[in-house]
Amino acid sequence: MAYRLPAALLASVLALGVVAPAFAAPAEVSAFDPDKDGTIDLKEAQAAAAKQFDMLDPDKDGTLDAKELTGRVTAAELKAADPDSDGTLDKKEYLAVVAARFKAADPDAEGTIDAKELASPAGASLATLLK
Repeated sequence: MAYRLPAALLASVLALGVVAPAFAAPAEVSAFDPDKDGTIDLKEAQAAAAKQFDMLDPDKDGTLDAKELTGRVTAAELKAADPDSDGTLDKKEYLAVVAARFKAADPDAEGTIDAKELASPAGASLATLLK
């Protein structure tokens, strides 16, 4: 399933969202690579993110608020990714942020993230949404 990224979301990801928390350990491709081909494609990233979304939603209301997103999404990203301006992200909106970060972490635009790309600042920022 393809997601159209709002221009404001993509701009905020590219400008602000490629910063991972300083304490975050580098992610391993294998953690998000169920087909074991050594890369992560968008479908694999979004599958991991969907599971993470469910784990981050302890009240099971189907949305994540700023508190539940702490350390994962900046205030600017939350605002840009929240078209209904309710202060929360539903799963579709969260997966749009994942898609934007995936695009930022895939500078060669081949549609996959390898270990080197995942270790980049943009890759680390993507990984914060997956784990």
